[in-house]
Amino acid sequence: MKIIITGEPGIGKTTLIKNLVKRLKGKVIGFWTEEVRDEKTNQRTGFRVVSTEGKKSLFASKLFTSKYLVGSYGVNVQRFESVALEVLQKALKEKDKIIVIDEIGKMELFSKKFREILEQIMFNPSYKVIATIPIRDVHPLVKAIRRLPDGVLIEVTKENRNMLLEEILKLTQTF
Repeated sequence: MKIIITGEPGIGKTTLIKNLVKRLKGKVIGFWTEEVRDEKTNQRTGFRVVSTEGKKSLFASKLFTSKYLVGSYGVNVQRFESVALEVLQKALKEKDKIIVIDEIGKMELFSKKFREILEQIMFNPSYKVIATIPIRDVHPLVKAIRRLPDGVLIEVTKENRNMLLEEILKLTQTF
């Protein structure tokens, strides 16, 4: 089974993932992405990828010059891959763990290697996954993941976001 979480930007998908990782400690492997904010202005300046093993890397920033752009953010694909690919390659060998992938979005999908390992994981029914995708189909792979036959699609809203942690934990018991 694949639990696919979607929702508008800023609705709480990553917060939900981080809480799931805490509650499922030892049973999960993967990564999440989180905002990086300026300490003085609290303005978002970039995004960091963080593995369940504690490895971190700033991979998108308003200060990066890159051929890969999403809005005003330059994306450093190698920095993203240095954390995400390493942990996902390890996850391929650990069939008993739940693979966490937050997020399968525009920035992350610039990586061809990420798309390849994602296809191995998402289209193989033997892997248990909790992943987040954007509300819109920003890439053909996102569209395919949204329609997975073994996928359970859950949209995070302001109304349900505080109840979803327990619901998803119950779903993971069927893995």
